Amino acid sequence: MVASVADDGTLACTPCAGRSSPFICVSCGIEDIRHGKKCYPCSARDAVDALFAAGTPDRQGVLEPLRVRLLNHPEPKSMVQWPRRSASARLIRDMLTGRLEISHEDLDEHPVTQVAELMRHALTDVGVLPPRDQAWSHFERWLDRFLTGHPAEISRILGPYCRWSVIARTRLLIARNGLSDGTFDRARSSCRIALAFLTYLHDNALDLHTGSQTILEDYLEQFPRHLDQVRTFIRWAADTGRATRMSPPPSRWVDPSTSYPIPVYRDWMHRFETDETIPLRTRICGLLCGTLGRPSSTVAKLTRTAITDTGDEMTVTIGTSPVRLRDPLPALIRRQLDAPRRWDTDSDWLFPSKLRAGAHTDYSMMVKDLQTLGCSIVSLRGAALLALAATMPAGPLSDLTGISTGVANRWQTLAAAAYSGYPALRLD
Repeated sequence: MVASVADDGTLACTPCAGRSSPFICVSCGIEDIRHGKKCYPCSARDAVDALFAAGTPDRQGVLEPLRVRLLNHPEPKSMVQWPRRSASARLIRDMLTGRLEISHEDLDEHPVTQVAELMRHALTDVGVLPPRDQAWSHFERWLDRFLTGHPAEISRILGPYCRWSVIARTRLLIARNGLSDGTFDRARSSCRIALAFLTYLHDNALDLHTGSQTILEDYLEQFPRHLDQVRTFIRWAADTGRATRMSPPPSRWVDPSTSYPIPVYRDWMHRFETDETIPLRTRICGLLCGTLGRPSSTVAKLTRTAITDTGDEMTVTIGTSPVRLRDPLPALIRRQLDAPRRWDTDSDWLFPSKLRAGAHTDYSMMVKDLQTLGCSIVSLRGAALLALAATMPAGPLSDLTGISTGVANRWQTLAAAAYSGYPALRLD
């Protein structure tokens, strides 16, 4: 601490000035800004120890890894008040005293979802709870709630479709393409639209056996956006013998309206490249999605080990092959790598979560960041896919973007690419 300033501007600390410092911590003896008579790290340690002192010996032992993590929190000033003010601290106190079991199932039933989820991530990260596929767990709990309260004639159809067909199809898509933007949003949409169509039949005193193709066409005329989901549902109903007079309507290909016009696309890419007022994370996400045609969920899950930086060039491995990044992405990613991290300084995530220990930033936050700017990530990716489809065969396009070879062929047809007449060269 500076104790005096000489006339020539020379600064002197308390020992050099021959004074005793009023900022000496009575606990550790370090000279620092104090909270009362102790420095903030010591005060934070006392606050955390006081929180855990309320527990039973068995619970204290189980939660000891969490206590160690909290003691090493990089922001001790905030930790001084945290045990008294935080809902997460109250949840820890309930676990320590036995009012709440230390399990995923009890956290599922907690009335404050956000607090329970933050605590779940912290407990999983320190090894107190085993890892669990949260996306599937959330969807299954949602499905249990969704399937209750419907007429029996609707439930007999809706239950098997949602629990067998939708879940099986979602697992297959994740196994084939990985978890992408809106994977479970699409699954929920499939369930909701199946319910909407069954309710439409029910309101017209019909069911899948008595309804005809005409009633199906009437429904789609009123709800044209339901075409793809209704087509999937009717195909399942017909294949399982539940629908005898209806057949799946024709499927759409790619809708060009989901792509930005080239001038608009170029304007957005130029803005992401040059506009320093846009948050760093948003710029990187926009440039990667707009360059590689990848979804934001892929960008959110990028790791440090996926990035190779020689100083002269930078590559990122997404999928099977490394891709060389053009300026200014290398410089932006280096800034992101050097940014301070709140929880896990050794985390491999390129975009670590500020709240969920051991997790990456949720992709929905990136989507919201772009939406705040007025940019649609779907249209940005669509424009990137059109541009890429016009310059490469389906196999490399599939490798680069993560889409299937069949979808790559459709994008080539839409882009009127020079390669669109070629057979798929790589089918693996």
